[in-house]
Amino acid sequence: MTLTHPTVERLLAIMDQKHHWAYPSLTRPGLSRAQLLVHFRHEYAVYVRDFPVLLARCLGQVPDLIDVRRALAENLYEEQTGGLSKSAPHPELFLRMMEGLGYARSQFDDADLHPAARSYKEWLFDTAAKGPWQAAAALLTIFVEGSVNERAELAGTYQRPRGDAAVARHALVVHYGCPPEAMQLVRAHGDVEGGHRGDAWKILLDNTTDPELENTIVSTCMDALVRWHRYRDGVAERMGLERDGATTAPPPAVMKRTG
Repeated sequence: MTLTHPTVERLLAIMDQKHHWAYPSLTRPGLSRAQLLVHFRHEYAVYVRDFPVLLARCLGQVPDLIDVRRALAENLYEEQTGGLSKSAPHPELFLRMMEGLGYARSQFDDADLHPAARSYKEWLFDTAAKGPWQAAAALLTIFVEGSVNERAELAGTYQRPRGDAAVARHALVVHYGCPPEAMQLVRAHGDVEGGHRGDAWKILLDNTTDPELENTIVSTCMDALVRWHRYRDGVAERMGLERDGATTAPPPAVMKRTG
């Protein structure tokens, strides 16, 4: 896949901005248990618990395209059962990780979510089931599942850690005492996510047929970026984190199509 494809380049320009100013706080020591709980409660309630449902909502609107349906169904199967990674449902693995940190399952619910988090969650549910299906698929499999490392990963200059190495280096193990055996979610992501990334981009490029559709896909992911930043700002506010002006990124910007 060429990184200079106009659709790819415009979406990668969005993914380059999927980095929040508060993220470094989560990769180093210093957060209290209460602050960590705020972060992880929101992550679970906003998208981790219901990501299989979001994929199902997208899959439900895909026409008779066997390769697309298969790829989305395999992603859904892994998220809901852990069948590909021989593990367990990913929401269940998340809760096991939280138990490893000493939290109770009962602490992970929808109560008292920040308004920006609730708004983002509701928008994801609506957009996942709204046409065109290509935009919904790009939203879930490229934006939500992807990261700021997407460009480097596609270029082959970045490889996500896997297996024991990924677990040993994870901030929850290194700084917050989570036992490695509770980190099965990290292992599962390392085992299967690379294949999902390739499927996501192949689906997009094989089924984006005209500039109008491309613009809809890009605008959907741009909308997601703006809403995601608002959501992350809200969680950082609840955590009591203060924005450092020196690390504040400019407002998210969308790349216009050229040619």
